[in-house]
Parts: sequence; C-alpha cells; structure tokens
Amino acid sequence: MKDNAIIIPIGVLRRIFLGLIVVILLVVLLLIARTQLFRAGISTLFAPSAAELIDRNGYQAVFLVGGQVFFGKVQEQGDKYFALTDVFYLSVSEQTGQQLVKRGTELHAPKDPMIIPAAEVLFIENLRDDGSVATAIRQFKSGQTPVATAPPVTAPPVTTAPTVAPTARPSGVSPSPTR
Repeated sequence: MKDNAIIIPIGVLRRIFLGLIVVILLVVLLLIARTQLFRAGISTLFAPSAAELIDRNGYQAVFLVGGQVFFGKVQEQGDKYFALTDVFYLSVSEQTGQQLVKRGTELHAPKDPMIIPAAEVLFIENLRDDGSVATAIRQFKSGQTPVATAPPVTAPPVTTAPTVAPTARPSGVSPSPTR
C-alpha cells in the first residue's frame, strides 16, 4: 500500500493551514467593517455636513420645533448648537400685516448671536438673494424701510384659518378618486 500512498510534506500542510487562517481572519475583518459602516450609515460617511451646506454669503431661515421661524446667518457650533446672527423674524398683526422685525428691539433687548440648540431646529433653508425676505432685509439695512420694532407684549396676534363650506353634490355623482 505504500506504493499507492500520496506523501504531502509537513511544510506544505503548514502553508495551507496558515493560508486558511489568513483568509478566515480577512473575512471576519471584512464583516466587522461592513457592519460598522452600515451601523453608522454608509451614506453619512460621504454626505456633506450641515455646516458645508450652509451658504455663508446669504441668509437662512431657521424653522424651530415650537413653530417660530427666524432669519439670519447660521453658523454650526459643534453638534449641539447653532449660532444665528443678524436675526430677523416676521410679526403678523391686523394693523400692519406682515412686518419684518429686527431682533434686539424687544423689551428684553437681546443681542447677537442667538444660540439655538440643534434639537430645537426642524430644518434650515438657504434663502435666495432675490426672495422677499432677503430683499426686505437688504432694504431694512439700507434704510429704505422704517425701523421695525417688536409688537407690544399685551396680546399675541390673532390668526384664523380660512374655512371652506362643503359644497352640495348633485345626486348620483361620486367624489373623484383623488380626494
């Protein structure tokens, strides 16, 4: 039987065994790396940060969780805060309609910057230079519009949503499938 036996030297077996161990280790490392990338969100690894998307030359609208909207120049302050400078907001009243108000004219006289926790920000939009708010800010800064002051503290402005009365449908007519 020794004539039919295949002889494999020990050195070759060691190399095959070490090669298998290296391949197994590479597969395990690849799986760990893949898991970590997908846990972190692979798209976030290559996506620009909020700070990179903010137009430094223009104004932004910052929409807050409580429903307020402020206009100004946003700077990201780490992961937890935004600083808003040159701040404006809209005041709505029945006497004057919509009026752009420069923050700082309120009774408590706040000054720049306005520091906003990132958790309170719903979203931020870069404003176009030819938009109504950016145009009003430029006019305000050039003195073309009167100085806007904060509304009196006595009562908040009353706004009502328009109501729509239901319309009668002729008999036999069903509503459209898109409604």
